[in-house]
Amino acid sequence: MNKNEKKRISNRVAYVMILVFILSLTGCGRRTEVVASPEDTVFTFAGENISLGEVYLYASTVKEDYESTYGKGIWGVDISVTRDESANMEDLTRRDIIENIVHVKLLESRAATMKIALSQDEASEVSSQTDAFYENLTDEQIKDMALDYEMIHQVMQENALARKVYNQIIDEADIEVSDEDARETTFYDLFFECYSVASNGDVTGFSEDEKDAQYERALQAYNTLINPIESTYNDGTSDSNTQSTNVEGLAEYYGLHNSAYYTMTPSEIEGIYGKEICESIYGLEDGSYSLVMESDYGYHIFFMKALTDRDATNERKNELIVSKRRKYMDTHYEEWLKNADPDFSYEKSVDFAVYDSIQF
Repeated sequence: MNKNEKKRISNRVAYVMILVFILSLTGCGRRTEVVASPEDTVFTFAGENISLGEVYLYASTVKEDYESTYGKGIWGVDISVTRDESANMEDLTRRDIIENIVHVKLLESRAATMKIALSQDEASEVSSQTDAFYENLTDEQIKDMALDYEMIHQVMQENALARKVYNQIIDEADIEVSDEDARETTFYDLFFECYSVASNGDVTGFSEDEKDAQYERALQAYNTLINPIESTYNDGTSDSNTQSTNVEGLAEYYGLHNSAYYTMTPSEIEGIYGKEICESIYGLEDGSYSLVMESDYGYHIFFMKALTDRDATNERKNELIVSKRRKYMDTHYEEWLKNADPDFSYEKSVDFAVYDSIQF
């Protein structure tokens, strides 16, 4: 699993909202293994015993969602949670499930104060989803987890109310992210490195003569890019032979194995190439080339594919909005938790001997 895949998984863990589980719950019911007694309680929150069956409803949904996206091997993956710390995916997910159940309880408890209730259509939809989910359960699951219809309906109803409370709070907060703040830029770095790496990993900088030779090669490549070769076709017409002069073709011609397309934010570009090169890159137009530029690592010619990569920018914008919403809601959760159950904590309040009966 590469670094980008782990980053996407990390984002998903950070941003997943159990509030959306009701939308996919009807598809679950046959995958999470359980070995339990129906009377078992996973934790108590604000005086309410949260049963293993209720936690199972959440866990089975999250498990199916992650496995359908990342495969069944996801639970053994370690992902970064801070710059210097990583954690196991299963451990993180188990904590997230309990945290999200608590959040649903806190949100649902605000519904009366905010005068929020389910409409008749929404209540009917909850009943339909309960019917579909219950019918999809096996006899073994119903027996082992004490998954009666009324409990499932109550959990779904709580989630529907919690989602309405959440949406109203978020709508009133009016959280937005601009294209500039979310910008992702895609460019090609035609890179003439000025160092060599030995088989043991040792890095050796080029001599001045070797650097001069690389610079000359970079100038040749630049002149080729801005003066494309004219090709004459069999019918007598001619056109610029962009296939023979594009940056990828030149990278292959010069044996530049460290050349590639990159999609980065402005801060990432500045962090890698420095402020001067970053400013020059953002002075380019789509489809244009930079001059030969020098960094600490060698010489570069940049081809600007998309100053604002629309797809990547939209994806990052969505991530930033979700992150801002999460941080905004966390302040509410912290305050509500102090009033509802100030002594609650994952480490001290969860009976892990019971919780571990749900196997990932």
